[in-house]
Amino acid sequence: MTTRTVYIEESRTPIYRRIAHALGAELSRCGLEVMVVKPDGFNSLTFQQFLLKQGGAAYVSNAAGNIIQSKQPGKDEYFFENFPGKMIFLHQDAILGGINLLSGISKLQAWKRVAERSAHLCIEADNVQDLASVGIHRAEVVPHASEVPATEPSLDGFDHGATFVGHAVPSIYYQPTGDSQRFRQLVDGAVQARRQDFGTPLEPSVKAYADQALDGLGDANDQAVLRVAQAQWLRNQITGQTMPLRGWVFEQCDIAPLDIFGGDPAYLHNVARNLQVQRPGVGYHPAVYEPADVQRVFNKSKVSINISSLQFDHAVVNRFHDVIMSGGLCLTDARSGLADLTSSHEDLSYRTLDDLKDRTEYFSKPENARVRAALIKAVQKDVAQNSGYALLAQLIVKNLNAL
Repeated sequence: MTTRTVYIEESRTPIYRRIAHALGAELSRCGLEVMVVKPDGFNSLTFQQFLLKQGGAAYVSNAAGNIIQSKQPGKDEYFFENFPGKMIFLHQDAILGGINLLSGISKLQAWKRVAERSAHLCIEADNVQDLASVGIHRAEVVPHASEVPATEPSLDGFDHGATFVGHAVPSIYYQPTGDSQRFRQLVDGAVQARRQDFGTPLEPSVKAYADQALDGLGDANDQAVLRVAQAQWLRNQITGQTMPLRGWVFEQCDIAPLDIFGGDPAYLHNVARNLQVQRPGVGYHPAVYEPADVQRVFNKSKVSINISSLQFDHAVVNRFHDVIMSGGLCLTDARSGLADLTSSHEDLSYRTLDDLKDRTEYFSKPENARVRAALIKAVQKDVAQNSGYALLAQLIVKNLNAL
């Protein structure tokens, strides 16, 4: 492999910064010279000048908010188009999540322009098909990962019953918006489908909506780009209802005690607001950030509950990995990717509120503590074998060799 130097950008977002550091360490163990790019050390001009000098290097971008994935001021080109080396786009979320339709079209077209020297690693299987449909064929599915070392499960001395670490608001704040009744019906239908069966894939209904909206527009190539960008934008509008969906789960599923760490995300924006689910048995705590504190919450909870964002049909998010490797038990909404991760997927997933309640009660009973611990240890082995930064680094090296 001619490429020996790999740049990996340090994100301003804590979770992506953490992933960049862990992945960079693993790439170093693969024999690569890994250089961390700190965006605060550049302005637009100096960053572009830096990129132009890196013809023999590779660049790993693991977040859409990385500076290399932004447009150059006053131009229609993205910074990654001026990087002459190889590009690895690691998509930890949906590939175009969070941007508007026109920006989605623009980014897809830019990715096509660098397709011969780039690869896309996606956590959503549908995104690989989306990229192929627009002519970007070097893409594959990868799992999430955790840098938490396998920790012994607790048998007793628990601090919490069931816990949820993350963001949620009461269901009354569910507000499907849009310019047309049909669009509002799409969003409402997606939320209702997940309420009835948490394993329901939403992509088929989104793609059907996009196909009808774009019928007859442009030639085949244009339609492919428009279809993906439109579907991604629609999915992002649905994703906006994730937090009230989580609130609905906690309102409707009579799990007690339930401790919520974080809850209302208003604190992230310095807004004095603290929306809470009002139900007996539900308690709230400040968000936890220090890795040791988060891992203790996971380890000392009888059950940790994961409710995935509405943007995911396939992916098992890194929260599941972190809980399991911390020696905790994670019950997660059913995702197709869970079967690829562990043979115990049926024991750990729920499709209905009754499933969630039954599994929470079972694993919370003291007489089932050893069964719980044995299950955690088995899943830790599966997670270590079928995911992790070592596997991710190997896939990056493989793609760099092939470019």
